[in-house]
Amino acid sequence: MKVKFGIELFFSHSYDFVRKKLKSAVKEGWDSVWLPDHLRGMPPGSIDDFLCVWPMLGSFAELAPDMTFGVGVTEPHRLHPASLAQTTTTLDHITNGKFILGIGAGEAMNLKCYGIDHSYAVSKMREHMEIMHEFWHSEGKEINFDGRFYHLKKAVLLPPPIQRSKDGKPHVPIWVAGNGPKTKQMTGELADGWIPLLSSPKLYKEDLEDIKKAMVKSNRDPKDFTAGAYSRIYINNDEKKIKQHINGQKMGLMMAPRVLKCHGYWKEEYCELYDEIGLNPNRLSILEYDSNDLKKIRIDKLFPIIKDIPDEMVREQGLIGNEEEIIKKFEKYIQSGAEYIVLEILNGASRKNAPFTYFDVSKILAEKIIPQFQ
Repeated sequence: MKVKFGIELFFSHSYDFVRKKLKSAVKEGWDSVWLPDHLRGMPPGSIDDFLCVWPMLGSFAELAPDMTFGVGVTEPHRLHPASLAQTTTTLDHITNGKFILGIGAGEAMNLKCYGIDHSYAVSKMREHMEIMHEFWHSEGKEINFDGRFYHLKKAVLLPPPIQRSKDGKPHVPIWVAGNGPKTKQMTGELADGWIPLLSSPKLYKEDLEDIKKAMVKSNRDPKDFTAGAYSRIYINNDEKKIKQHINGQKMGLMMAPRVLKCHGYWKEEYCELYDEIGLNPNRLSILEYDSNDLKKIRIDKLFPIIKDIPDEMVREQGLIGNEEEIIKKFEKYIQSGAEYIVLEILNGASRKNAPFTYFDVSKILAEKIIPQFQ
C-alpha cells in the first residue's frame, strides 16, 4: 500500500520564511502541505507568532497550484459553521479541488484568554460538520437547521465545492483530530478522515478500530475513509542533542497524564503532586489550560514526574532518533493502519543545527525515508 506524507509548516510568524518552506516542500515532492490555525503557541513554552491560516492558504495555492493543502487543524469556536463552510468552499475553488479541512475540539491557547466560549466542544464540532454537509449537499437550496447551538432558517450557500463525495455530491473532505470516545464516534459517523496526534502504534490501532466500528454501525464503508495521523518529528545523529530534545518532550508529558497512563508510567502518588498545585489530572488538557493558567502554577512541583519518565519511553513512542529509527517507527504505524502521515519538523532552521536543520531533515525525509513507503 502506498502511504502518503504531508508536511505542516509550523511557526508562521514570517510570511517569507513560511513561503521558503513551501517552495522546499514543492521541490521535494511532498503529497500535501498543511498550515496550523493558531492565535497563540502551545503552552508552556511555544512561540506565539502566527499569521492567519486562511489567506496564507489562498496565497500558497496560487504559488503551488498542483499541491494539495490542508488546515491542521481548525476548531468550531471562532467561526460560525456557515462562515467555515464558505471559507472551506473558497479554498476548495482556489486549490482546484485539492483542499482538506482538518478540525478538532479546540485548544485553550486560541480561546480562553480571548474570552471565546469553548464549552461543549465536541457537540459544537458535530453541528458544524452537519451544517457544512447540509450546505454543500444542498447545492444552493435553502436549508433549515434547528440544533442545540446553531439555528438556520432558509439559509443559502453558493457556489458549491468543486470536489465530490463518493456518491457524487459536492463535498470537501473533513478530517477530525482527537481520540476521545465521543470524538471517535463522531469521526466514524460523519468524517472523511482522521488526523490524531500520534501517541503509540498500539493506541493508534485500537482507536482506529473503534472508528471503523462506528462507521459500520452508521452503514458507512471504511474503505471510503482516510486513516491519517499527525506527528512532530525530530531527526539527528547526535545523541547529546537527542537527549536534550527528549528532556523537552518530557515537559510536555507532565501536562499529559492520559499519555503516561496509557503507556504504564503513571503512579497514583502523582495525583497528590497535581492536587498540590491545583490541577486535576483527569481534566488536564489543551482545551482547559492556556499559557496564562500555567504561569500561575508551580510547574516545578511536577518535576519529580520528569525524573521518573525513562528516556527510552519518550524515544520509543515518539518520532525521535536517527534515520534508521524513524524508518522502523513509520513501519509500525503503517502496520497499525496509518495511510496518510502529516509531519511537523521540530529541527530548527538556523545553520547552528546543521547538518540537521529543518531544511536538511525535510530533504532527508523526502529523498531517503518516504520513498521506502511508496
